[in-house]
Amino acid sequence: MSFLPLGRRSFLAASLLGLAAGVAGGVVTLTAAAPALAADETIKIGLLAPLTGTGGPYGKEEEEAAKAAVAHINAAGGVLGRKLELFVADDETAPTAGVAAARKLIDVNGVSAITGLWSSAVSLAVRPLAIEKGVALLPNGSADELTQGDTKGLVWRFQTNGKDWGRAFANVALKDGAKTASILVLQTPFTLSTVQPFVDAFKAGGGQVLDVVYFNPNQPSYRTEVEKVFGRRPDAVFVPSYIPEFGAIAKEVYRSGYESKLYTFSHAADSQGKFVQNVGKQAAEGINHVQAVPVGTSATYQLYLKLTGQKPDTLVAFGANVFDEINVLALAIEKAKSDKAADFVKEIPAVVNASGPAVSDPVEGLKLIRDGKPFRYSGATSDFKFAPNGDQIDLDYGHFRVVDGTSKLVGSTK
Repeated sequence: MSFLPLGRRSFLAASLLGLAAGVAGGVVTLTAAAPALAADETIKIGLLAPLTGTGGPYGKEEEEAAKAAVAHINAAGGVLGRKLELFVADDETAPTAGVAAARKLIDVNGVSAITGLWSSAVSLAVRPLAIEKGVALLPNGSADELTQGDTKGLVWRFQTNGKDWGRAFANVALKDGAKTASILVLQTPFTLSTVQPFVDAFKAGGGQVLDVVYFNPNQPSYRTEVEKVFGRRPDAVFVPSYIPEFGAIAKEVYRSGYESKLYTFSHAADSQGKFVQNVGKQAAEGINHVQAVPVGTSATYQLYLKLTGQKPDTLVAFGANVFDEINVLALAIEKAKSDKAADFVKEIPAVVNASGPAVSDPVEGLKLIRDGKPFRYSGATSDFKFAPNGDQIDLDYGHFRVVDGTSKLVGSTK
C-alpha cells in the first residue's frame, strides 16, 4: 500500500503514461508503459544491490537479473492481475548506506519485500529494520546469523550459508586427495563463517589443518600472508575471498612459484571470466572453485541466461540467485493472493518444497497456481528446498577447475 499524498499519486500516475522506467533520487523504478497504472495498483518490490563499493562487480548482474525477471513476469500479465514494480537501490557495499537505502525502499517506495543483499554485513544490518517493519528479506548474504533467532518468518536466504560452504570446500579438497590444508581468509562476516566448518570437516575426513591466516580488504600487498601460508607447502589452500583480493593473491602465488592447490568460491574465480581476464591464463590455470549446482545445467538457469542476453555457458552466481528470488516471490504472492509480507512469506517454502512436477519458468508456475494444480519451482542456482528457518537445504556443490582459461566442471560433493 502506498502512503504518498494524493497529489503525488496523481503526478506519478500521469508520469507512468509515457515511461517504461523512471529514476528518482537514485532509485530506478521499472513500470509498464501501457496501460497506465495508479501507483498503488502495482505490487512493489525492492532490490538492494552493491552497485558501488567492494561488491560492485556483482551488483550489476543482480540488477540485470531482477529487471529481466520482472519484465518476463509482467509481459505475461503480472501477479494477481497486477504489474510488478521494481525499485533498485545501491547499498554501496556498506552497512550504513545499506540501512539508509533499505529505509527509503520501505518508507518512501512502499516495498513489501527486499531482494538482492549481496553483502552479509549489509544483510545483517538491514535485517532488524526489515523485521521491525514487517518486510520480507530475500538475501544473498551467507552469514549464518542471518537466519538465526526470531525472524518472524520474514528472512529467506537464497545462497548457501557459511557453515555449509565450509563443509563443501573441505569435502572437495579431501576428494582431490589433500592430506594437509591451510586457510587464507578475508575478514568479512560471510567469509569468516566458513572457516571453522572447513576445519572441522577436513579434520573429520582425516586431514590436518596447518594454518589459518587472516587478511583485510584492499591491502596494498598480500605477500606476507601468502609466504606464511604457502611456505609450509600444504596440499590445499582454501581462500574465502572475492574477486579483487583473490586476484591479487593468485598473482602473488603464481609469481612466487608455489604449487599448493587453491580453492575459492566460483564468484571469486570466475564471475563471467573477469578473474581470468584480471590475472591471466597462466596465473589462473588449475585454480579450483566451488558453487551450488546445477549452475549452467538447469532449465531455469538457461532461462535466466536467455532473458539477460548471456551466453549459454556463462557461470554467474548472484544474478541467478536474484532471478530465483524474484520468481519465488512472485509465485508466493500469487499463491497467497496477497502482496502483504505477513501473508505471502508463509507460501515461500511451499512453492519450492511442494511435491509435483518441476517448473523452471515462473510464468508456467503462476498459471498452475491459478488452475489449482501442483508443482514445485526448480531454482536457477540449485534445485533446493527450504528449511523452516529460511535456509536452503538439499544442496549439491559443483567443483570447477580453470583449464586453459575456462572453468570446467570436474565433480561435485554428492
